[in-house]
Amino acid sequence: MVAASVIAIVLGCSLAVNRSEAQALYYRSIPIGERAMGLGGAYTGIANDPSSTYYNPAGIVTGGRFQLMGSLSSLVFTRRTVENAFESENLHADFTSTGTTTLPSFIGTVVKFGKKRFGDHQFAVAYSTFEVAREGFGEGLTQIEDPASLDLRMTQHYRDRWYGVSFAAQVLKDLALGLSGFLADQSGSYREDIGIASGGTLEATGQRVGGDSITSSTGISSGGYLLVFRLGALYRINPRWQLGFMFQPPGAPLKQDGNVFRRVNTIVSGTEPTYFLFDEDDLSTNQPIPFELRTGFEFKINATTVLSADAAVTGPIRDRDLFDRPEELQDLPGGLGIYFANSTARRWTPNLSIGTEHMFGKAVVAGGLFTNISSAPNVPETTTEYTPDQVNMFGASVSIGVDTKGYRFTLGATGYFGRGDALSFSLDRDAQVSGYVRTKSNVSALVLYIAGAVSVASKGAKDVQESYKDRKARKQNGEPGTETGGEDEKDADDPSDTDTDTDTDTDTDTDAGTDADTDADADADTATDAPPEGSPAGPQ
Repeated sequence: MVAASVIAIVLGCSLAVNRSEAQALYYRSIPIGERAMGLGGAYTGIANDPSSTYYNPAGIVTGGRFQLMGSLSSLVFTRRTVENAFESENLHADFTSTGTTTLPSFIGTVVKFGKKRFGDHQFAVAYSTFEVAREGFGEGLTQIEDPASLDLRMTQHYRDRWYGVSFAAQVLKDLALGLSGFLADQSGSYREDIGIASGGTLEATGQRVGGDSITSSTGISSGGYLLVFRLGALYRINPRWQLGFMFQPPGAPLKQDGNVFRRVNTIVSGTEPTYFLFDEDDLSTNQPIPFELRTGFEFKINATTVLSADAAVTGPIRDRDLFDRPEELQDLPGGLGIYFANSTARRWTPNLSIGTEHMFGKAVVAGGLFTNISSAPNVPETTTEYTPDQVNMFGASVSIGVDTKGYRFTLGATGYFGRGDALSFSLDRDAQVSGYVRTKSNVSALVLYIAGAVSVASKGAKDVQESYKDRKARKQNGEPGTETGGEDEKDADDPSDTDTDTDTDTDTDTDAGTDADTDADADADTATDAPPEGSPAGPQ
């Protein structure tokens, strides 16, 4: 009977062996950090605020003595479309998913401590938490016709949030090293509901009397904890150029498990009705995190303009089952869902970003360009196994902030767009066959964010910058008392370089009375602009 065959085809496909999307496909979907967001993520070579715990842990020792940063992002618009995601003789349906969500994308703090060398505290520790990935999709379709009726509903979500501590040391005047250790909290879910009825009589109300029918419900959830370490180095070549490096080994799994729920109810002419139910927790899963290597540079064009660029590569992940197939499902044909995949395979993933930032007085304007390449394997032209979409995305960012001597407030936006390959589920009722055919998919999103940061020591750095600018102006005007030599003269040519390498205390502790010698020395440094130790002093 053709009606019964149609049900068997779709049921078999809903149990077809497939590949997994319950892990990250993209490594740059969520902007992280206040300055880094505006620069398009080109921050490995700058790394001087709490977001350095992610981009380059060495950078936490190069900022203020105490720093606090928080940012909130809102995905005000996200849209994903899979063209002809479901195809049959009488139905050609696109899957389009739209959504809006708010992400607490970053919270971090840095404290510097230890003996003062090279003009500042030598060590720094930090705590930070942020989301590195969040992906979701939801869609459904309904077909009501005399030969058969079909209803399909599907949702899928994935999230990866990190919690960690970091340590960094200024080992040389021009070299800092750092290490971050994170606990990665991964969670994914997939839900699919299918209802199919054929034969019998279709009434005007939509009710089908008699005939064959099947209802199928699948619920899959997975979660895991992994340890992730990121090692960083920051090297100052000269007052204008700085290089940054970051390496992340593969994540070390601590606990990974999941749940599978499966319910199938069939009523087919000539056979006894059947009802199958499976629900089991604590199933073994595999949700690896690959290695990553990043490098970047900072170039100070002048005292108010910075250019930065990053290049990154994320390693591949070998093909393994996300879920080990439960024993109770061994005899069923195939796997778990029409649009669920059960493989961890990921490919080599390169990414690039470039950004620039300029200060107009107290206002800071930044912009950047970036790539967000999919780590999904190549999508085959035809297959009986489902694979994730492979859509490479390209984006731009812009931000406007106010920097007021230690306090910074930023508003910004990031947008990206991509078009690539996906799979369409194809059903041929006459030939009684089904499978997947390659089609096209589009992804676009707009992210708005708000961020704030405070840095105690940045007030002193601003005062030193202003002192340099004032002295340079007096020198150009031929005023006395402005001639200096050696390294001090070199610093005067670059007001953005505030590293004075002196044993005097340049910290600007705001707690009056708790560090009197610090405040006094900082004031003396600012007022007299003392040259670095070992360089000749100019006339006072």
